[in-house]
Amino acid sequence: MPLSLPLFQDQKNSQVKIDRHNLRILQALQTNARISNLKLSEEIGLSESACLARVKRLTSERYIREFQAEVNLEKVRHAEFYVNVALKRQDARTSENFRRAINDIPQIVSCVKMSGEFDYMLRFVCPDAADFNRVSEQLLANEDAAISRMTSHLVIEKTKPFTGYPLELLFQD
Repeated sequence: MPLSLPLFQDQKNSQVKIDRHNLRILQALQTNARISNLKLSEEIGLSESACLARVKRLTSERYIREFQAEVNLEKVRHAEFYVNVALKRQDARTSENFRRAINDIPQIVSCVKMSGEFDYMLRFVCPDAADFNRVSEQLLANEDAAISRMTSHLVIEKTKPFTGYPLELLFQD
């Protein structure tokens, strides 16, 4: 399957070409962001200076948003829940109030707006089910959040953890 080599523009009207080297850099870094520049350059087949320049360019162009460590939740006491949320109204003010309400809750580690029966899906990581119950009841009681319905799902086992985006597919025409 041939890989197309499109040009992408960022907000500053500068361009970066996503060629095979840049694609391989992105794939390697999303798997191991702590890889040394020497090892990365060897994997990619570029000199260290050329590889480092590409990483800096991909970072400045925001193809690489950030480098962070993923904490192994299996090492700590936790309960993880995915929660579907339907709002009482479908307007910008209600959505903004809901977003503000959830931003103040540290146990909500991510939120996505959805199409379909529910408006949002939240991911909670709590010390235990009792903490989840307390936090979710407070959220339901918050009138500004304007929640009409919530359904929660306890994660029993992660059968396919996130291992990176399918970049070759995403950069095809």
